[in-house]
Amino acid sequence: MNIVSGINLPKSADASDLYIQCNESASINYQEDEKKVVLSQGGIVSSNSYFNSFYELFYTKYTTLSSIYYVLKLEGDFKVAVYREVNGENKREIISEQNFEKCQFSEPVKILPINLLQNENAGRIYFEITCSSEQGAFKEAWIATDENKTREVSLAITICTFKKETYIKNTLTAIFQDELLQTKNFKLFVVDNGRTLNKADFTEPKLKLVPNINAGGSGGFTRGLVEALEENVYSHFLLMDDDIELESQCIYRLFSLHEYAKTDLAVAGGLLNLEKKHMLYEAGATYNEDSKTRGFAPGSLTAANHNIDLRSSSSLNRLLVEEHIDYGGFWFFSFSKDVVEKIKLPLPLFIKIDDIEFCLRINELGNKIVAFPSMAVWHQPASAKKLNWETYYYIRNDLITYAIHYSIEYMDTVQHFTKVILESLSRFDYNHVEMVIKSFEDYIKGPDFIKNAEPEAFHVNIIKLSKSYNDQNEIEDKVVGTNLLTRWFKVAAESSIEWSSVSEKWKSASKEMTSTIFWQQYLGLKK
Repeated sequence: MNIVSGINLPKSADASDLYIQCNESASINYQEDEKKVVLSQGGIVSSNSYFNSFYELFYTKYTTLSSIYYVLKLEGDFKVAVYREVNGENKREIISEQNFEKCQFSEPVKILPINLLQNENAGRIYFEITCSSEQGAFKEAWIATDENKTREVSLAITICTFKKETYIKNTLTAIFQDELLQTKNFKLFVVDNGRTLNKADFTEPKLKLVPNINAGGSGGFTRGLVEALEENVYSHFLLMDDDIELESQCIYRLFSLHEYAKTDLAVAGGLLNLEKKHMLYEAGATYNEDSKTRGFAPGSLTAANHNIDLRSSSSLNRLLVEEHIDYGGFWFFSFSKDVVEKIKLPLPLFIKIDDIEFCLRINELGNKIVAFPSMAVWHQPASAKKLNWETYYYIRNDLITYAIHYSIEYMDTVQHFTKVILESLSRFDYNHVEMVIKSFEDYIKGPDFIKNAEPEAFHVNIIKLSKSYNDQNEIEDKVVGTNLLTRWFKVAAESSIEWSSVSEKWKSASKEMTSTIFWQQYLGLKK
């Protein structure tokens, strides 16, 4: 028996609808040592939920699986039914129905095998158990198969962190308390850009703390990849943000997906809204999709499955319609060693757009990026964060990414930023104008500017610059606005001469700046 996925109970009531559905005669006991669903006669518990549905359509499309079955830990007498739903149909099809008597937790029951549909009728599968005895209980379940894996998988997990100690502790606890996950071959690299974590707290054999300079997310994730590549034992990699809430079963399912995958694919985890836990904020995205001419339109990300309430069957079935994506965020993103050998490492963009640029190279390689339902983390949406210094990285890194992957026209770009600057000046938002101009100036300097910069000190300076005009008075406003506008027109005019050559420099330097040798020098690992 090979377990494809565990079916877990929720850790807390605020996310329970994403795990199971209960009627009024069933309730969850949340005591950690006795977590279970307690049922009275007629009580019903169902895995008809985001995390615990089996997305048959995706598994048959991307894996070699053709048959699965459920294994349930029950106590009491039960009727167990298995259902399938498909998108667009307001009905469910019964696959099987069985009765079990005098069940005990010590002897899990096995449901009849389910032959997976290999056509457009494939959908979403879940079970529903009804208590027939006076009292009963459901503890946990597994989705299993007797089919052989396509390959063995060893996973290097990198978490890049900067002073998010509480989040890191919770994530590590979730991973190392997951008994099913402990059967898998993985190692966790926690790259500590803030250098505030205590090595004495990292004693697990499958865990390594890596102090690192603050080279941003791209520097932290790449440091983890470099560490893992040096060990030369991992077939796949998973990158995860530090400020997430994790359902550890997502990692176990990731293992199964890679183990049974038909072809090499990258997996983009969904982003659940940390402030509204039942809402899917996005499941992958497309970059620059609306620009037919590939003109410059920074920030042109179009989220897939944006803001979906996951508490209804219709919403879950909607996820069966796979939307095209070419990007997955590094909050949960997995790929193979083969991909790294072909496209190399991320660019040193500090933060913002680094994951987009990396995904563009995966797409150019011809590999598929899949947003697989039931794999997601809770995270604060980007729209909830409004830090002015981030503007610098968004714009500068957008320019670099466009230069490498698209045709970036001088007039389109200057007109775009002139409009942005004039609008910001009309609001007296001089700090924003400073970030826009600074990002453009640094892009024009070419790749040597990043190669030779000390990322930690540079970032401190960007934060300081982003607050340059916090204390302006009314008289100074006019002078500052005039000076900023003059500065912009000057750099815009001067850049016209070297525009094409700068774009080519970024494109040609990208191969060097994604190499292991470059990153070892950039991070101070080799002088």
